Amino acid sequence: MLKKLFKRQSQTTATEPAPDLRSQRPNAGEIRVRGLNETLFLAPLPVYTGQVPSSRRNFSQMNDIYLELGGSNQGMVQQGKILAAGIWMLLFSAFIAPTLIITYGVTFYPENFPTPLTDLVTAIQVFSGYTLLGIIPFGAYLYGMISSVYETAKTYPVRFNRQRREVCYVDANTHRVLIVPWERVVAWVANTQGVTSYGATRQYTLGMGLEDEEQDKVQFLLMAQPSDAHSLGMWAAIRNYMEDGQQVDAPNPLMTLLGLTPSEDRLKLYEGLHTFDVEREDARALGGLDEGGEHLTAAQRERYGYTKRSRWPLRFWYIRRVLLFWKMPYLFAEWGHRKGRPTLPEQVQAWSQPLPPEQWATPSPALVNANQIVKDAMDKKGASFVEACKMAGLH
Repeated sequence: MLKKLFKRQSQTTATEPAPDLRSQRPNAGEIRVRGLNETLFLAPLPVYTGQVPSSRRNFSQMNDIYLELGGSNQGMVQQGKILAAGIWMLLFSAFIAPTLIITYGVTFYPENFPTPLTDLVTAIQVFSGYTLLGIIPFGAYLYGMISSVYETAKTYPVRFNRQRREVCYVDANTHRVLIVPWERVVAWVANTQGVTSYGATRQYTLGMGLEDEEQDKVQFLLMAQPSDAHSLGMWAAIRNYMEDGQQVDAPNPLMTLLGLTPSEDRLKLYEGLHTFDVEREDARALGGLDEGGEHLTAAQRERYGYTKRSRWPLRFWYIRRVLLFWKMPYLFAEWGHRKGRPTLPEQVQAWSQPLPPEQWATPSPALVNANQIVKDAMDKKGASFVEACKMAGLH
């Protein structure tokens, strides 16, 4: 139960069952409604969607050969900061609070505290006894953090190979490797409404189905999302990578022209010790310490459009880092990154090797034709995705 409460979401987490793909194979642009659940299918035949790519944090690795979905440790730094706050709460309850109370009493009511040191020891003993109860939720939180890392260490990420135009899934229990053609992957966005004692709720899921013909079953990947925009954005990022080679972490050419190319640390798809340096750079930028014009006076900075320089954002940042036990949250995230993924089978590693350009797989004629029709219908005629897919004869 504790693992479910505190573990990070994996690529197979969702709240709704997957749709039936075997008895009635779906098509891109098709909408299915079942009760309060509405499902929009985006593939098979991954056609143009016109959506803006997003959800970079869900990808653990990305290069010219493959993209990995899952296996990322994003969010662990924040979990470490919450852990540090919990430690301070325990320390405050056990030692700081009784010290402040006794100090206040000695200062304003000295007649009631003839032996302040003895009173302080007694107060600390009393407060510490009650603080021990707080170790239970603190320990549960710490256990959940550690167990989620070890659970992630057993789960393989899903790889999308753009050179082979194939998708690889490895079962975490049997270690069986499933490789399916990219154009046969079924993808959908599900929107589910529900009612609880607190009111109406809405849940969103991005799902993918990989057909295992050898075992006559479908391997489902179900990912809970905050909204439809997040679901469509994640699929657009995967599709644009596979079809056009677009990487969602690639620097914007305009930023390069302005000399604002992100550093290598900012382009890393995981959190770790480098996140400490990235946050420090942000604090310096917030105070206008890294934007140039160091030799200018305050009047000249205002004249030339520079913001006012201030070291207080950086100073506050250092104060917060001290309260967070310096690099403790970042060390925890670094450990989670190194521990939090298994070694892929040799078959997958060989499958992930680069191919000569002449051996790269190419889109099928059906996909090329459907893409052209859908893109023209959406961009030139203002049609919706569903209408464009219908124009292309996909459903």
